[in-house]
Amino acid sequence: MPANFLNVKLIYLATPARLKDKTEEIMDYAISLGYAPFHPFKAFPYERFEGAPVGREQTMEFCKRAIDICDLFALCGISEGTLEELDYALRKNKPIKLFLEKFDPEWKKYYEKLKEKFGEPLKKLKK
Repeated sequence: MPANFLNVKLIYLATPARLKDKTEEIMDYAISLGYAPFHPFKAFPYERFEGAPVGREQTMEFCKRAIDICDLFALCGISEGTLEELDYALRKNKPIKLFLEKFDPEWKKYYEKLKEKFGEPLKKLKK
């Protein structure tokens, strides 16, 4: 537990559905870095949100609202959803952390496939 828990930052953990089995590992990693993890799979379970009458479009809107309340945004893998979330976080000037190498060994393949639709949002990140 951090000495002053009031200074802990809430981090949004954008994760592709294909990596859902890594949710706990991703959250544990965020905690190990000193962040309070916000994971959309925990907040908006598929079977009650995206896969239910709420639907994907409204669930993505809820995810964007969650990004608004988080202090930082972490990209844990590449998918259409995470790139949409990244685009939103960039427009909101959220600090971005990349956890791609740690959790998504195939991220480059998916990034290449989605380039036509999303451009190259990773190039927008400050080095």
